[in-house]
Amino acid sequence: MKKNKQKIKFGMVELRFMIMAKIRQHWQLLSFLALSLVVRLVNLKNVLFFTWDNGRDFFAIQKIAQGDIILLGPTTGLQGWFLGPFWYYLGLPGYWLSGGNPYLFLSFYIAVTLLALPLFWYLGHLLFKKNKVAAVMTALLLSLTPGSIWGTLRVWNPQIGILLVTCFYLSLIKARKSKLFLGVAGLSLGLLLQSQFAYGIFFLIFFPFLIKWARGKFNLKDQIIGFFPLALTLIPQALFEVKNKFLMSKALLASMTVENDKLPWAVHLKDRFLQLLHATQNITIRGRTPALPVFLILLGVVLWMIYMLFFKIKVLEKAKIENLFAWRLMAVLATIPYPFYLFWRGNSGYFFDYYITAHFVLLVPLFALAIFSLPKIFSKRQAFFRASGWAFLGMIFLYSYQFMYGTTLLPVNNAGLRAMDSAVEQLYVWIADDKQEVGVIRVFTPNRETEHYDTIIHWRAKELGREIPLTVQNGDEDYWYVLIEPDRQLKKRLRDWYGKVTAGGVCIRRTYSGDLKVETFIRESVYNENPHDYKTCDAKKTF
Repeated sequence: MKKNKQKIKFGMVELRFMIMAKIRQHWQLLSFLALSLVVRLVNLKNVLFFTWDNGRDFFAIQKIAQGDIILLGPTTGLQGWFLGPFWYYLGLPGYWLSGGNPYLFLSFYIAVTLLALPLFWYLGHLLFKKNKVAAVMTALLLSLTPGSIWGTLRVWNPQIGILLVTCFYLSLIKARKSKLFLGVAGLSLGLLLQSQFAYGIFFLIFFPFLIKWARGKFNLKDQIIGFFPLALTLIPQALFEVKNKFLMSKALLASMTVENDKLPWAVHLKDRFLQLLHATQNITIRGRTPALPVFLILLGVVLWMIYMLFFKIKVLEKAKIENLFAWRLMAVLATIPYPFYLFWRGNSGYFFDYYITAHFVLLVPLFALAIFSLPKIFSKRQAFFRASGWAFLGMIFLYSYQFMYGTTLLPVNNAGLRAMDSAVEQLYVWIADDKQEVGVIRVFTPNRETEHYDTIIHWRAKELGREIPLTVQNGDEDYWYVLIEPDRQLKKRLRDWYGKVTAGGVCIRRTYSGDLKVETFIRESVYNENPHDYKTCDAKKTF
């Protein structure tokens, strides 16, 4: 018995030494992951938003959990076109694990997207095999740039594109020596189309050429290996198309070709150029102080590096720049979407920043390459360019800190999930105080949809063991409760809605949860029976 205890003790000591040895060996990676997680999760409860998209996703996934097999995913900005259902099925484990808790439901999606963090580390070291400092700095830039921080925490379907674009790029590099990774690249691209169709579609156009480039020659077998997994991701949408006489395809063709006749080409090109510039800045450098001058320098450096990669190969080889295929591939992928976006007049001429949520993955390393290549390329002024590069990197990280401070470290989120949940909790307190068995809750939101509030209301009812309140009035209620989300741009619509909802009632309670307003109304006839028992709301603060 004593010998067994000694063996166990010795084994535990040996295991501890092995763990410590692994920690010492990989301390840089572990430190990188710890920093990346802390800046995102340290204040997660205050960071989280819960939007209509999240409510829509929750109830769609609930249907799947109840046995309803869904062939389509979320709607897109293209009328009549739907994404594939990958985003919904991805959230299914999160729905089961959360038990309807919206905090945990969102956290599951965030956890999946955070799998990109070790890939950022791997990507930096793949691109800079012989320069450890450059590899670490690239990984840090990929982790801490605004698009990366916000993209991993804003839970809607473009989010998963961060992980998928990284997988797509890395798979194409690995495909030079492995056909298996051609399939991984095809699968990543297919799922990317289900994440953000208006972004992935442009990579799809060039995928046959990318396969040929990666493999070194055109081979039909390579093309089949690349496209077969991609085709599998399209099966649900294909079944829907056949069932509905190619409804989505017709809508897509119409949206891609119909022009906005009221907008001349000169105006369109000017506006779209500025939109693309603004969207790219938002994912690369943002801060409280004006960042545009710094961004323009950064953009100029990236464009110069792309030019060098395609037209000054000998200079780069002389400067001993490694992995030229990987860098040129990144430059091509980073460039592809912009010409298409510039001239594309589909979606009624609209362009949204979230189209390029994941594009920082392809832009940031090119900036790092330029910064760490300049001293080698201009060897006679090596000290100057090295000092300038580190100074500019320091400035980028300072801007990143500014962005993180206001969005994740110490955010002011007066309309996020926490404020919404607090508002709903207050309504349940009032319902209990008024001895209402069910209660009636009326919710106003700027976009008219209330699924996100419905999710919280249902969850809180389950937590409190109450019946789910009604969301329509019968006209005979003694009490009803109102929750208003700010609608500064559409005040007239709010006034009309508010007038109908409050007709025949007297406001006896009002409080605020962040920017959200909650009120209790009592039927006027009931109030008039004992008016001195109630304290009415200040009419001046209605809107």
